[in-house]
Amino acid sequence: MDVLIGGAGVGGLALAHGLIRDGHQVRILEQAPSLREGGAAVTISVNGAAALAGLGIPLEGVGGLIEEMEFCDANARVMFRFDMRVLRRRTGFPVVVVPRERLIAHLAWGLPADLVQFDRAVDTVAVQRRQVQVTDSQGDLHTAPVVVGADGHRSEVRRSILSPLEATPTGWATWQGLSRVLPELASGTKGRFLVGDAGFCGLMPAGDGLLQWWFHVPWSPTDPPLDAPVAWLRQRFARFAGPVPALLEAVTDAEAGFYPHVVHQIPDVWGTGPTTLIGDAAHAFPPSQGQGANQTLDDAWLLTRALELKGDPAELLRRYEARRAPRVRRVAKMAAAETTSKVPAAVTRFAVRLVPASVAGHAYLSLIRRWSSVLNGESP
Repeated sequence: MDVLIGGAGVGGLALAHGLIRDGHQVRILEQAPSLREGGAAVTISVNGAAALAGLGIPLEGVGGLIEEMEFCDANARVMFRFDMRVLRRRTGFPVVVVPRERLIAHLAWGLPADLVQFDRAVDTVAVQRRQVQVTDSQGDLHTAPVVVGADGHRSEVRRSILSPLEATPTGWATWQGLSRVLPELASGTKGRFLVGDAGFCGLMPAGDGLLQWWFHVPWSPTDPPLDAPVAWLRQRFARFAGPVPALLEAVTDAEAGFYPHVVHQIPDVWGTGPTTLIGDAAHAFPPSQGQGANQTLDDAWLLTRALELKGDPAELLRRYEARRAPRVRRVAKMAAAETTSKVPAAVTRFAVRLVPASVAGHAYLSLIRRWSSVLNGESP
């Protein structure tokens, strides 16, 4: 089968691997002039790692290993911990934090050199009886029996086949970066998180001496842009203790990227006829649960399984969507509530201190299983 993918990001490249392995012909249209470089890091949890292995591109020896996650209040007092080694023992896969640029390079390795057509964003998609016509940003026409939109939360494929409505802001945003700072944390295996009235700060090792850092803060689309974000963060988080002051003294404005939090309404059906969506094109949601890339990889894994089957392509895509939509809705609902960015109630703080880290790890894995197709061995 000939499959045309819009977007050469994490989802598009991962899906291409699985489809090519299964004997499909694949083309990718990408709006950028080359594979994307830069950016911060991505958390690959056990479901994302399992999906990558299932697609034939296991992620081994890349990024920073996370064996513990520690949640603190603004005074750096520990509220609770997760033993992340539990997840590895139960699934066989670790939790790692990988620089996005390195992840993209890993996903691109081994793919045909001419697979991606650059400087060609999807412009319009027209579904016909036996094929789909795609017009790109240069005005050229492409046809394929199956088209998949993997072109992010501003997806042009989504606009054409599903809805012109954009993802909705949640009232929060993230300032984040990937820096060679705080070497003790950067060389370790612990993720550290602090929450207070100012917002949320996260710190996770990303391998090779790099530290992924971020701040979740309240935000409105009407807020003016910041010319000096690090100075603004220093002022806003001035009462935070622990590593936060040292971090904000060490990083620069050039390292800080800004990302508003948005969320899609996730319908039961993600396409028309032999078209569908994966990743943020289908279900953008905030990064507060660390599942954005992982849900994308879960999508790619199950969609590959769907297209292994015999039958009408449109029906196979609807079966894929029917499996994924309920799972993605669960994580999107939790992420959009932004509860991890807010100070927990006193009774909650007291209760969670009593929970052993290993028990918390088991509970977290149970939650991830509810979100994941690959960890449940799901069939379309």
